[in-house]
Amino acid sequence: MELTRELEISKSRFRSVVDAAYDAIITVDQEHNITLFNRAAEYLFGYSQSEMIGQPLNRLIPERFRNRHDGYLHHFARSPVNSREMNERGRIYGLHRDGFLVPVEIAISKINVNGLLEFTAIVRDTADRIHLMDLLQKEAETDELTGLPNRRTFLDAAANIFRSSEEISLFMLDIDHFKQVNDTYGHDAGDEVLRALADAGTGDVRQKDIFARIGGEEFAALLPDTHLEEARLIAEKLRTALEQQNFVHAWRKVNPIPFTVSIGVAMRAPSEVEVEEVLKRADQALL
Repeated sequence: MELTRELEISKSRFRSVVDAAYDAIITVDQEHNITLFNRAAEYLFGYSQSEMIGQPLNRLIPERFRNRHDGYLHHFARSPVNSREMNERGRIYGLHRDGFLVPVEIAISKINVNGLLEFTAIVRDTADRIHLMDLLQKEAETDELTGLPNRRTFLDAAANIFRSSEEISLFMLDIDHFKQVNDTYGHDAGDEVLRALADAGTGDVRQKDIFARIGGEEFAALLPDTHLEEARLIAEKLRTALEQQNFVHAWRKVNPIPFTVSIGVAMRAPSEVEVEEVLKRADQALL
């Protein structure tokens, strides 16, 4: 009687710890059917415990990953290793009840119970971390003021395109007398001019082009598969639109400010492998 009572206390303590865990805890039997599904797992995947006990684990795995996951479990079952940490398993995706993917990390262990294997997975939701990493990545690649690609992103993209395309043009753009704009209207208005130019440039270049702010009042556009004359037409169209204020921009705290730009166009020469060489020629061609 005392032993039975101790076992019940031990089971109750175990259930309390499992249900209070921050991470999802899921146990499956040798047939990969779920035998334990804690509260954190309910929250993470959208199913209740009663719905999942006895169900195949594959219900929680996106269809395109199921074969690979089954293969992983079979390999793990035969291996001498009894557990794998999260940093070894890496990030995978679970499938929520509503059909969307859940980025997770998984630590898995196995135990032999009366000759049968059981697998227990501790599943950690990494959505917040992934979101933060995406934001940090975007900040590293994007000009904060205009939302355009920054100089580093522009140069990296150009290096990739230079390896895959022969006929490449680009243009550099400089706001005329930008210091005078700041002195006359204030730096907030100057920032607004930069944002307006970013909107106009994004709207005028083609989808395959890359329009970026590369520093100060300097912008550049990379035009793949574009001959010099076509690039000049694109640049002139943008220059005219800016001069005539013929573009859409929701001006914030200032009225539309007239400004003009100078644009220099250059085409990659067959022997050139560095985008900086082409940028230099475009800079020299600024009119």
